[in-house]
Amino acid sequence: NGLESCFQRGDHTLKVPMSLFQNNRKRLVTRIKSNTKVPTTGTFIILEGGVEIPFNDTDICWPFRQESFFQWCFGVEEPGCYGALDLATETSILFVPRLPPEYAIWEGKLHSLEDFRKRYVVDETYYTDEIAKVLKSKQAELLLILMLVCSMQMILAGHIWAKFLMRMQPSILITKFINRCYESNSEKYAGQQNLTQTSIFVEEGLEIQEVPLIVRKIKDIETICKNVDRNSISIINNCYNAPDISKKNVPLDAKNNTNSKSNTNAKKKLLNQRIDIETDEGTAILFCSDLDCFKDLDIDETLQGLKLFNATNNVYPILENQISQEINCRVALEGLKKVIDLENSWFKQKSNKMQKTKQFDVDDTTRDMIMKQLIKLIINSNNAEMIIQGLIALKKDKVSPSRNIYRDLMCDEALSRATDGEFSPAQLSKNMVKLILERKLSDYWLKLSGTQIAEILDSFHDDISAMKCLMSASKWASISINASSEKDLINFIRSLHIKDYIDDRIESTLQNYLKSKALQIDDSKLIATIMNYCKDLQIRNESILSECGKYFMKHAMNLSTSLLPSIFTPFGLLYVQPPNSAEFWKIFDDVLSVKFHDLKLDDALDILLSCTYLEKYPVKFFDKIFISQLLHKIHLKNHSVFSNRIKNKLKLLDATMFLESKEYQSLYFPLRRVEKPLFLDVRIRRAVNMIYQPLASLIGGEQKLSKHVILNRLPPINFYILDVLIHPHMISTSVFHLNLDQEKNVNTAVFIYLPEYYCRNTHHLVGPQIMKKRQIKKLGFKVMTLDYVTIQELWNQSNKLSSYLLKSLHSTENSL
Repeated sequence: NGLESCFQRGDHTLKVPMSLFQNNRKRLVTRIKSNTKVPTTGTFIILEGGVEIPFNDTDICWPFRQESFFQWCFGVEEPGCYGALDLATETSILFVPRLPPEYAIWEGKLHSLEDFRKRYVVDETYYTDEIAKVLKSKQAELLLILMLVCSMQMILAGHIWAKFLMRMQPSILITKFINRCYESNSEKYAGQQNLTQTSIFVEEGLEIQEVPLIVRKIKDIETICKNVDRNSISIINNCYNAPDISKKNVPLDAKNNTNSKSNTNAKKKLLNQRIDIETDEGTAILFCSDLDCFKDLDIDETLQGLKLFNATNNVYPILENQISQEINCRVALEGLKKVIDLENSWFKQKSNKMQKTKQFDVDDTTRDMIMKQLIKLIINSNNAEMIIQGLIALKKDKVSPSRNIYRDLMCDEALSRATDGEFSPAQLSKNMVKLILERKLSDYWLKLSGTQIAEILDSFHDDISAMKCLMSASKWASISINASSEKDLINFIRSLHIKDYIDDRIESTLQNYLKSKALQIDDSKLIATIMNYCKDLQIRNESILSECGKYFMKHAMNLSTSLLPSIFTPFGLLYVQPPNSAEFWKIFDDVLSVKFHDLKLDDALDILLSCTYLEKYPVKFFDKIFISQLLHKIHLKNHSVFSNRIKNKLKLLDATMFLESKEYQSLYFPLRRVEKPLFLDVRIRRAVNMIYQPLASLIGGEQKLSKHVILNRLPPINFYILDVLIHPHMISTSVFHLNLDQEKNVNTAVFIYLPEYYCRNTHHLVGPQIMKKRQIKKLGFKVMTLDYVTIQELWNQSNKLSSYLLKSLHSTENSL
C-alpha cells in the first residue's frame, strides 16, 4: 500500500495537505536568507526528529510524539528521521531510518525512499546512515542546527527550556552522525582556541533574531573532564559503538573479567562536569553524563540486547535514554538548589512585613509548576544519591510552607527506595532518616500517643533540626492532651523539656489542662514534671503554678520526698507567690519538718533559697543545715564531697539570712580573702567595656567609676559582684568597703541584665535577680539597671547609647 500524501490523525480527523509543511520550509529559508550575515552557498539547516522511548525497558514504546520544530517543517510521522534544507537551492532533503528486511514481519511492507519522497513532498530522500556522505557530496560548509539550552533565568521566568538555531561547522556535525557521540575528529579546527564567537537564531512568535554567542569548543571529552583517563573514555565510546557481528561472540564472563579493572576505575571517576555558555539572557548550563548513570544498568542484559541489532541507529536509543535521563535529573537538581538559594537570599533582604506575607517577585503559580517539574525529574533518577541531595536542598527551603507537596514527593520516593534496600549504609545517614521522620510525623501526629511523640523527638539531638517536629508536637498537645494518659504526658513534657522548647500554644494547653484536671491527677510525677518544665524554661505562668500549688496543698503528706524540690523551687525562681499564701506556708512548714532529714543537701538548699527569694525565712531549718560537723567538712579544702556549687549556695543562704532576717544574728561562714579570680560572664565584661567611656563622660570622669567591684563584708561570690559602681567621693577600686552606718543613696550600683535574667516573654526578673537588687538597696546603694540586648544594639551608635545611659541614670532606684 502506498503512503497517502497528507497529515492525518485518524479517519475521524481532517486531512492536512503536505503543502502546508512545504510552505513552512519556504518561509524558514526565506527568513534566514534575508539575514545578510548568513552565507547562502554551502549552508544547510539540519533538523533532527523525535525518537521512540521504550516503556519500562520492554519492546513496547510510549506513544510517539514528533519533535515540534521537525514536525512544523516536514510533517513527518515516523520516528528517527532527519531533515535538511539547502539555502542555496532551497532543496528539501529527508533522511529516514534504514530498517532491516525482517522488520516486514511486524511492520508489513517496508516503504521505499520514493514512497517517503512522494508522501512528504520533499525533493530528495536518503537513509540516515547516509547523512555524512550526502552532506559531503553537496560540499556543506556551514550547518545550522537546533541546540537545547536550559538556563537558570529561564527556569525562574517559567520557561523550562528553549531551542535555538545555532551555527556549527559541518565537520563536527558529520562526525556526530557517524559516531553518535560528542567528539570531533576534524583536524581543521584543532589549532583554534577553546572559546570562539558564533551566533544563534532565536524565534519569538513570528520574529527571528540573530543573537551573538560565546561557546567553548571541545575536541573530545577530555577537554571537559581533565582528570579522566583514556580507559574511562573508551568504555563510553565502546558503549556507543555498534557490535561487530563478524567477530565471534566472546563469553560475557570473560569480558567482565578482562574489563573489571577498567570498569572499577571508571566508576570511581565520575564525569560530573558541566559546560557554561554565556549569553545575554544568562548562563546556559550543559551537563555531560557520567559513568555513574550506568551503575544501575544491567550490563549483561544490555550487551545481549545490542547483539540483536544489525544497524547502529537502533542501538542508540537504549543508551541515549539512560544518559539523557541522568542528565535531566542532574540539571534539575542543580536548578532546584539554585532556585532555593536565590529565594532564600531574597527572603533575607525583604523587610519584616514582607517576610510575614511572603510576597515575592516570582508568581506562586509559576513557581509551583517549576518546582513540581524539577522534583519529578529528580525522583526519576537511577542514582539514589540524587534523592538524598534533593532532600537536603528542600530542607533549606525557607519560602515554601513547612508542609508542602515538594518535600512530600521526595520523602515518599526516599522511603520507598529505603524500603527496597537501594540506599547504602553510608547514604542512610541520620539527616536523611530525620527528614523522612519529620515528614511522617507531620502526617500522622494525630494518631500517635504522647510517648510515641516523645520517642520521635528524642531521636533529634538538637532543637534546630527538630523544629518542625516540635511544631507538630505542639499541635498534638492542643488536641490530644485531655485524652492522653498521665504517663504519656510525663514522657511528652520531659521530651519538650530536653529540647528546651515552649510556645504559646503549649503554655495555653497546659494551663487549661491543669485548670480542669489538676486536683484529679493521680500521679504526682506529672505535677513535678510540669513544675520542672516551667522552672528551667522560665515560664512564669501564675495560673499553672497556682494549680500545682493547690495540688501540693491537697496531697502534701503523700508526696515523695524526691518530688518536693521540683514542686517548691519554681515559686521562688519565677518569683510567684503560691496560692492561699498563709495556708500554703503552714502546710509547707509541716511537710518540711517531717521530711527534711530525707532531703539531699543540694535539694534542701534549693528549697530554702527559693523561700528567701520570696522573702520567707524558715529559720528553724537553718540549724539543721549549719551544724558544726557539716561546717567542719566544708572548711576542709580538699574534701571531695562538697563542690564549689554547694559551697556557694551555703554562702549565699548564710549572707541572705544575715542581711534580711532579724532572727539571724551572725554569719556562720567566716569571711576569707579571694584566693583566685572569680569567673565573670564574658558578655558582662564586654558590655561593661562598651558603656564605660560613655558613662564616664556623663558622670564627670573615669575616676568616679569602678568595674567588677567586690563588697568586702559579704562572701566573695559572683552573686555579690557589682558590674559597675558609680562613687562620686572616692577613687576607683576593685573592693568596696561596706559601712552600714554610712549615708545612703550616695553610691550607685549598675547591673547589666542578660536575657536569661528575665522570665520567658516578659520583663519580669527571675527570683535571684530580684533578691540581689533588694539586698544591694538595703546596703544603701542606689540601683541602675541596663539591658544587655539594648547595649548590644546601640554600642556602635554613640549618641543613642549615651541617651540610653542618661535615661537610665535618671531612672535609678533609691535604697531601702
